[in-house]
Amino acid sequence: MPGWRARRIASATIGLSVELFNDPVAGPGHWAGTSMLQIIGDTVDLTHLLDLVDAEAATIDTDDPLGVRQAMAVGTLIRRMNGGRPPRFKLYVHAEFADLLDDTVGVGSVERLGPLTMDRIRDWAGRCAVTVLPVLREDRADAVDQHDPPAWMRELVILRDGHCVHPYCQTDARACDLDHIVEYLDLDRGGPPGQTHPGNLAPLCRRHHRAKTRRRWRYRREPDDSYLWTGPHGRQYRVDTHGTTPVAP
Repeated sequence: MPGWRARRIASATIGLSVELFNDPVAGPGHWAGTSMLQIIGDTVDLTHLLDLVDAEAATIDTDDPLGVRQAMAVGTLIRRMNGGRPPRFKLYVHAEFADLLDDTVGVGSVERLGPLTMDRIRDWAGRCAVTVLPVLREDRADAVDQHDPPAWMRELVILRDGHCVHPYCQTDARACDLDHIVEYLDLDRGGPPGQTHPGNLAPLCRRHHRAKTRRRWRYRREPDDSYLWTGPHGRQYRVDTHGTTPVAP
């Protein structure tokens, strides 16, 4: 399924798997805030699971098509398996808290799912176990005298850049290393204080982090918050929130 990133939840043996596809998908029959669960397993077990879904769907008194009632039945069965407790679901929502209470604001944004209506976000918040985290100030520029950034700094850089900042790479920032743009030098080896700060950190996937560490690629952060990369053959690329642009010689 081109363009979809699958999160493997479990794999009991070779050939048996459960995968959740939760990237936004456009086209007829797809809606924001929906995902696809694919299960490959024992035929008898999956047939029994479908029978349970169908039996629950038959109790739903609506005029919706069978597929919609089956999807609703899955939610009912999951909540029943959880002892009636609300499910735990981690979402990274980009929105003002006041917007969640304002009926005039229509759309927010959820990491990995894209734009999502406030009605759907409110619906999820109303029936799930929710933890509210404080909003980060993205203009914060504190520095620390250690190699590894503290949790707040890592989160700030992830939210700021969103993905690996190497040219044309779209690996999610939460799966990336945080790289020191100007190489970190231990203090006991003469390194200056304050080397670890948001302006000197950027998310790089492991492959591109190694390429930079081995000096096949080098880059710097520009005053406009873009990244200027120079490749092994001297070609340059600018990476910003709009993507990657080759820089003319």
